[in-house]
Amino acid sequence: MFSQHCAEPFTVEPVEVVYPDGQTELCPDLELRTIKTTAKYLNGIVGIKKSSSEIAELLKKMSLDATVSGDDILVMAPPTRPDILQECDVAEDLAIAYGYNQIPRVQNNEATVGRPLPLNKLSDIVRKEIAMAGWTEALTLSLCSHDDNFKSMRREDRGDEAVLLEKPASAENQMCRSLLLPGLLKTVRENKNRPNPVRVFEVSDVVMKAPALERGARNERHACALYSSNEARFEVVQGLLDALMQSLNVRHGSERQGYRLVEAENPSYLPGRTANVVYTDEAGSAVVLGTIGIVHPEVLANFELNFPISCFEINIEPFL
Repeated sequence: MFSQHCAEPFTVEPVEVVYPDGQTELCPDLELRTIKTTAKYLNGIVGIKKSSSEIAELLKKMSLDATVSGDDILVMAPPTRPDILQECDVAEDLAIAYGYNQIPRVQNNEATVGRPLPLNKLSDIVRKEIAMAGWTEALTLSLCSHDDNFKSMRREDRGDEAVLLEKPASAENQMCRSLLLPGLLKTVRENKNRPNPVRVFEVSDVVMKAPALERGARNERHACALYSSNEARFEVVQGLLDALMQSLNVRHGSERQGYRLVEAENPSYLPGRTANVVYTDEAGSAVVLGTIGIVHPEVLANFELNFPISCFEINIEPFL
């Protein structure tokens, strides 16, 4: 014997969230999100030819309220459609509403040959050369805590470098990393059972503030190598840096051309045991690629490491 139960009606009640800085937010946010697009863009993506008014009618089948404003189409995405984030998502819904089977098939007569981006090609060369020298590649997370990037590295946040997340999911994901070294130090910390010496490296992006750009930030490709053993063995990482530069056809030169080590002070490294890696191009323009040196004992203690470490971290983009 079966019994039927009617679903009880429910209501969504708002909750006011108060943040530590005093800002408040009403959740859930039930406001409509407006996405501006054009018939030219949507027709080009889907492969059809429809007017703006016809596209608006098709989008209404997908619970998207669309209105035509001149050459633009204003799509109102309800809170029940969190998958609608940008124009390409609107194009996908248009294709579904129109019907995939009705989209005319056309032959692509463009002949293209794929090739890697110059920066990615350069990164592969750097990875190959370091790996052939007997070093192990690591792939660390692009998000880190603010303390890992600054306090644990004995660095001061001056406000012109770090890209902070507005609402981090956890304390370990507060910002985009601006250095690769903290991630490698954490990698060594989590692999203490490995016998010495430990040779690890990473070639990946860091994120820097760029107020002049529309997005306010930019990626920068870095190469970082770390050597950990009973002794610091600074000559090991310096030898690796020399070999890497030689593979890139960059000679160890004077102030006119090539690269050189210039004495410098860095709070993350031992005083008197660190230097800037300076590169001078053919035009005579000098740029500081990064640093090389022996990591400060306080930094090692902050990352719970017991053995001395020498390393270098440089920006490889000037070699393009």
